[in-house]
Amino acid sequence: MIWVVALMLIVAEGTHAVCVINQDNAIERPGNDVFLDCSCTNVEAATYNISWCLESTCALPLEHGADYGLTVDRSDPSAVVSSLQIISAQVDDTSTYYCQGNGVIVAQTNLTVEDVPKARILPRDASITNGQNTTLTCRLTNSIDDVLNEPVVWKKNGVVIGEHLDGDGKKDINLAGTELTIIDGDASDGGLYVCGQYNRSLEVEDQLDLQTYVELSSDIKLNVKDGTLMSAQVKCLAKGYPYASVQWSGSVDDLQGKNSQNATLSTVTSSLEISKDNFEDKIMCTASNTLGSGKTSFVINIDSSGCSIELSRWSFSAFLMLYICVKYILNV
Repeated sequence: MIWVVALMLIVAEGTHAVCVINQDNAIERPGNDVFLDCSCTNVEAATYNISWCLESTCALPLEHGADYGLTVDRSDPSAVVSSLQIISAQVDDTSTYYCQGNGVIVAQTNLTVEDVPKARILPRDASITNGQNTTLTCRLTNSIDDVLNEPVVWKKNGVVIGEHLDGDGKKDINLAGTELTIIDGDASDGGLYVCGQYNRSLEVEDQLDLQTYVELSSDIKLNVKDGTLMSAQVKCLAKGYPYASVQWSGSVDDLQGKNSQNATLSTVTSSLEISKDNFEDKIMCTASNTLGSGKTSFVINIDSSGCSIELSRWSFSAFLMLYICVKYILNV
């Protein structure tokens, strides 16, 4: 919990005491203990007395007991720290709290106790299975654990999820009330899922990490100039979460692909440009995350006597490239 240093600083009239409360305009949920510290410096600690009140006249100082805890630290001879513990704060503890030093109000702060819901994604052991549906529920409860039927927002890898979150032209996500259903799951459905409400004074959010194994696919794009094949761009598309680390290897040293991430599809795409001088090299793409790895290789061989393309996975672009290779040989 982050405490905000009080902005209000009051110098008590008739003294040299400088007092400050450690937080200002704090907001808390019911049931939490709240701690307020009133620190006064430049005082005679042995004779300087601090009390806490709920009104500026301080006619009824707060007392140590079932509702409040009070402690005083005088270890520094020129400073006094009085700590007020509001035990299991409730909505009716919302108030202005005054710190009084030797009969003078020296600092004050506002506390708001608000019954803001808590969010929890269930089930906690949810997982993604290829071809199967997975349903997550964002459970909202109040301070007495009543389940609330209120709108929630879902996010995946920081991106707000809508009905059209898909990568294959099909409906991959269904949202109904507080439920999210992943349809026909695959590696791209892994990710950090978050649900919550974002119009509240306090955070209402929970998250669930759904991990998936790497699925690797490949693609080739050709650069043809005046009927001559000049270069080829090979791509490795690594789906899976955590995001895959993609590596290139081959007879050419220091192969560095250009990588990009798609948070919606939990995919890393690595692109590598191959010049015609290196068409006879075997180039391999390997991708891995914490769950496992996958690999695919490319062999492109073009010379005056023959043409071949070897891939561990074929694509339409590969067949197109083979066609261009054949035309290239016939024109040599």
